[in-house]
Amino acid sequence: MSRTVRSFAALAPILLALVSCGTKRPLHVILSDGQFAYKTGHYDKAIADFGEYVERKPEEHQARYELALSYLGAGEPRKAVEELNICLDVKPLNDDYLNAYAKALYESGEHDALMAKLRQYASERGRVSDYIRLGEWAAKLGNADEAKEALLTAAKLDQGMHVGPQLALADFYGSVADKKNQVRRVRMAYFIDPLSPAVLERAAALGETPGPTFALKPEEYMIH
Repeated sequence: MSRTVRSFAALAPILLALVSCGTKRPLHVILSDGQFAYKTGHYDKAIADFGEYVERKPEEHQARYELALSYLGAGEPRKAVEELNICLDVKPLNDDYLNAYAKALYESGEHDALMAKLRQYASERGRVSDYIRLGEWAAKLGNADEAKEALLTAAKLDQGMHVGPQLALADFYGSVADKKNQVRRVRMAYFIDPLSPAVLERAAALGETPGPTFALKPEEYMIH
């Protein structure tokens, strides 16, 4: 073997490594590709893209969240739970992360763990959104008493400032065929924001005609 050939053979691995480094997709391209794949339902591709992104930039919790959503889309909720645990370690108050985490636990069949975690969030932080989340998932799991208590607590904490707790209660009462209280909560939501599309939609679905007499001042400290 000539000296030239031997020299080229020695340099080949180095040249290959340099070429490989130069052909890596930029992170913003990987992110964009992953988001497109997710939106179009190509979850395996999205998982590969977001997985590469967080491997190269593990501190980027938003991309990890999108990876978790892709796992959910692909029917792998347990893997989503693992990713969302990391997200919540960094951003424990992020409602998007919490909502996805709850869904992942539910789809993993970890219902006891789900309720225990949601109760913990509600008791330790006491936010309106935490009690609404607890109430909605309790209702979904068939625990009507806990659902009602949590949603009433959310309404009390909110003190009639936002339509969210009122509509959550309206939906709950609808789920247990209590139309009287369902309408009352829609009326309270209308009092808070008479232009809310969500409020108007629910009123129409109930056959109600919103107007000045439809509005009902929220009973912030209602216990029934």
